[in-house]
Amino acid sequence: MMETVRLQITGMTCAACSARIERTVAKLPGVARVTVSLPYAQAQVELDPRIVQTRQVIGRIRDIGYGAKDEPEDAASFNRRESRGYFSRFVLSALLSLPLFWAMLTHLPYGWGVPAPDWIHSPWLQLAAATVLQFYVGYPFYRGAYHAVKSGAANMDVLVALSTSLAYFYSHHLLFASLGHSGHESHVHLYFDTIGMILTAVLLGKWLETMAKGRALAAMSGLQRLQPRMIRVWRGGEETWIPLEELRVGDTAVVLPKERVSADGVVLDGRTEVDESFLTGEGRLAARAKGDRVYGGSYNLGGSIRVRVTAKAADSRLAGMIRLVEQAQHAKPAIQRRVDRISALLVPLMIGCAAATYALWAWRFAPGDYGQATRYAMAVLLVSCPCALGLAAPISILIASAVSARRGILFKEGRFIEGLPRIDRFLLDKTGTLTEGKPSLQAIETAGLPENYALRWAAALEKKSEHPLAKAIVAAAGKRGLIVPEAADTVERIGQGVAGTVEGRRIALGSAAWLRSAGVRPGPWERRAETADGRTRLQLARDGFWIGELVLEDRLKPESARAVGRLRTYGDVMMVTGDEGGAAARTAAAAGIGIVRANLMPEQKLELVRSLQAEGRKVAMIGDGVNDAAALAAADVGLVMDSGTDAAMQAGDVILTDGRLTRAAEAVALSRATMRNIRQNLGFSFLYNAVSIPLAAAGLLDPKAACLLMALSSLLVVGNSLRLMGQLGGRKEPSDDAVS
Repeated sequence: MMETVRLQITGMTCAACSARIERTVAKLPGVARVTVSLPYAQAQVELDPRIVQTRQVIGRIRDIGYGAKDEPEDAASFNRRESRGYFSRFVLSALLSLPLFWAMLTHLPYGWGVPAPDWIHSPWLQLAAATVLQFYVGYPFYRGAYHAVKSGAANMDVLVALSTSLAYFYSHHLLFASLGHSGHESHVHLYFDTIGMILTAVLLGKWLETMAKGRALAAMSGLQRLQPRMIRVWRGGEETWIPLEELRVGDTAVVLPKERVSADGVVLDGRTEVDESFLTGEGRLAARAKGDRVYGGSYNLGGSIRVRVTAKAADSRLAGMIRLVEQAQHAKPAIQRRVDRISALLVPLMIGCAAATYALWAWRFAPGDYGQATRYAMAVLLVSCPCALGLAAPISILIASAVSARRGILFKEGRFIEGLPRIDRFLLDKTGTLTEGKPSLQAIETAGLPENYALRWAAALEKKSEHPLAKAIVAAAGKRGLIVPEAADTVERIGQGVAGTVEGRRIALGSAAWLRSAGVRPGPWERRAETADGRTRLQLARDGFWIGELVLEDRLKPESARAVGRLRTYGDVMMVTGDEGGAAARTAAAAGIGIVRANLMPEQKLELVRSLQAEGRKVAMIGDGVNDAAALAAADVGLVMDSGTDAAMQAGDVILTDGRLTRAAEAVALSRATMRNIRQNLGFSFLYNAVSIPLAAAGLLDPKAACLLMALSSLLVVGNSLRLMGQLGGRKEPSDDAVS
């Protein structure tokens, strides 16, 4: 039996780190799958506990130089702690670098030099400051580089440690060489200020990067903040507060006005209005009274209610949403996996480029000028760090999955964000997807009798029935405010109809064939009974005479036609349903769908999906998650109209939590915008490396400029990803916007 564990990881600095952890852990026997999220600083490992234990995985991660523990922190809290650590180290580096920068500024050309006291130019002061910088401030880079090299890999730590060590030991050599020649230190060009610039710029970049990641994680933590830590329950005849973890199914939770509903459950008493926008993406308030279902995280804007808890905190809809959004960060899309592999190869390749740069300048282009060769090699090492490349995809995926969750769209994995833009054929189920999934009364025709009379008598017969048609008739009477009388001597014939005594008259309601067999005299209903327009027609008789007809239909959802129109801009749309042809054709025409496949069994839907894929089509199946499970699983992307059941949460790849078809078109639009953003990030990252590395090797980039460019490249990528948050998060009705 496989088990999935999540681990908190510390010490990662770039995509090469996450790729190395994945490769290392994947080699352990019993590990089926491992993914590492750089923004979350977490690993998700699927393992067989009979073969490998969590502690063995943690030990293996620690062996290669990273911290790991099996109690993951809240991502936002971890990010804040990481940010504080980078900031404090950056401040220390800046203070120690101040005398080095001051001495450097005195040498500005054209009279722009900054005046400074003589002691600032002391090489011994510079050596002391550089030594603390190199071996105290830079210690984490040395540690990370040591473990990386030890495991046969390389990351950003290797580049920083190698470049600063070159600057430090070469300057150290120059200083003591000059002292040996003259007996006291002579004026030589030292590179201690380069060490300060490198470490300060790198730490500043990493601090700003964590700050930017914190903004992205804030979108995710918004869901987590909806979960209360303490819950007010009614126990032993009084209200008491208990921790969330102690909540049990069957408890009675008390929710006061202006409070969050604390748990999933059913209202026992009270009446209120709740804001369920976290679940549906809509700001409209929903009325809730006795017997209605409420969800933990909703905002109670009306009166006090008591709620019978139906799910533990870990099994609530909100907890499920949070798990799915977090899972989307760990399951990497294919584009990110390719980038991680490139990043892992880029660092050793750039070390080779730096060595070649040094050799060419020292022995060919400027023979004997080892200082110049060292500077150019350092510039190549610094400018080539793959930080920007590693951040190109995960930050955008993080933002997209968090923002889409607030819109009522849950991507189970990041790869489905990548897959949706490629879809060119959408298969739509009918019942529950295009339609409301339950019948409703559409029309009443009577033989000169008021409609409400006929509806009252029909509702009286059906009041105690659980049949969907019966519920629709009773609901229609309730909407009209009718007082429904009691029926006596009712007899129900399954699949035929029901009869009984209402207000002293013998009333029968059912199919035309049943009424005919019961001796009801012929009426206009006989001519219409044979029409096949997909509607259900129930005939009503009183004392053996036909008096009316009730027409019921599974009504098209109000937004279905608009949603189909949006989906058609992304690909062909086809209806696939198990209903008979007349009903399917009527619904398809109303929704604007031209291709219909009716009378399909679940296995036939599955066969259709596979045949389309065999033709080279990329197929999305949109269904209700119950009878469409096989087709949803086989499709390239399965979108589920969430019915609130566990089956719906498991069946598809993308869950539309409010059951509105417009969310499907919106999911495509969001995924397209996200992939466009990722491609922009990748394009910039590759262009940056393609331009900057040759410039550094050609001697056109000073090491100081190289480290600034390296930090700037990461910030630009993160900034562009944050732009996606504004683009997606600022829309009121994204499904109607041109996001594609």
